[in-house]
Amino acid sequence: MTSAVGQVSGFRELFEILQRNVRDAGKWWPAETKFEILVGSVLTQNTTWTSVEKSLENLRKQGLLNPMRLVGAKSSELETLIRPSGFMRAKAQYLKNLTEWYIKTDARAGEIDTPTLRNSLLRVPGVGEETADDILLYAYDRPVFIFDTYARRLLAAAGLGEFRTYRQAKQVCDAAWRVEGFTVAELAIFHGLVVQAGKDARREGSWEGILRT
Repeated sequence: MTSAVGQVSGFRELFEILQRNVRDAGKWWPAETKFEILVGSVLTQNTTWTSVEKSLENLRKQGLLNPMRLVGAKSSELETLIRPSGFMRAKAQYLKNLTEWYIKTDARAGEIDTPTLRNSLLRVPGVGEETADDILLYAYDRPVFIFDTYARRLLAAAGLGEFRTYRQAKQVCDAAWRVEGFTVAELAIFHGLVVQAGKDARREGSWEGILRT
């Protein structure tokens, strides 16, 4: 587990520290359409975003960043196009599963409350908790915090708790960040900063510079 290198009072202070100490992470989630966000959320499972970008570009060139065209594509074609992201056979099926959900659900998603929409996503084979929350935050503008691996390491380094799993972190910390009044826009920026901070900490071998006050 990551050792604490500081003691931060809460999520708002942590957000402000990252804004001071981490370079601009740019637009995050990088995508041209809502559907592309969903596709990227599957492709990024267990791989780097650089690999995802290669797969997305392959799909874009073939006109498959369109839900009706993707759901009708041959699985073998999808597997070839998304090979850079790894696990292409499983991810090709996950993409079809999620695309079917999107076609059935997107038009009425605005009428569905966040917990119900999240549960609907979690019933899609291939969509786990992190993927569901990525989609909720970036595609549907719902207020959720992404407790990915970088976030859990950062929370541990900041003295805000050590969590082995996504679910554990969410169960323990959800109430804490919610009372601090984050907007959806801030949560999206927060996640982008966490991702960049995680990359910086890995390169530097420490969270100390990132968490300096």
